[in-house]
Amino acid sequence: MPEKRILLIEDEATTREILTDLLRGEGYAVDSVPTAGAATTCLDVIFYELVPTDWVLPDGNGTDIADTAAQLGSKTLIVTGHPTDLPAGVADRHELRSKQSGYPKIFAAVRRAIGNPELKA
Repeated sequence: MPEKRILLIEDEATTREILTDLLRGEGYAVDSVPTAGAATTCLDVIFYELVPTDWVLPDGNGTDIADTAAQLGSKTLIVTGHPTDLPAGVADRHELRSKQSGYPKIFAAVRRAIGNPELKA
């Protein structure tokens, strides 16, 4: 069975690297990018089971990327340091997690969205 693919969008390099390494360590196939433009390019060619994105990106916002991913059939997760600043209705369309909630709660949201990764033989 194919690996569960995740597209992680996070502009802060250290956070992106840590989350990518941890998700890969859990067994997920992860592509990670720092911008909305790069995410759009990935979404144009690959289907992702889950698209977790930061809300504030240097060239756009994560809600636009999450909306696009959802239209393509992906589960979505917006991870932000400012959850109370999100526009009205975002929580109705996408799962939300605060960066301050920590990695265990973010990983729990990933597992709820797409399940555990496939075991490699």
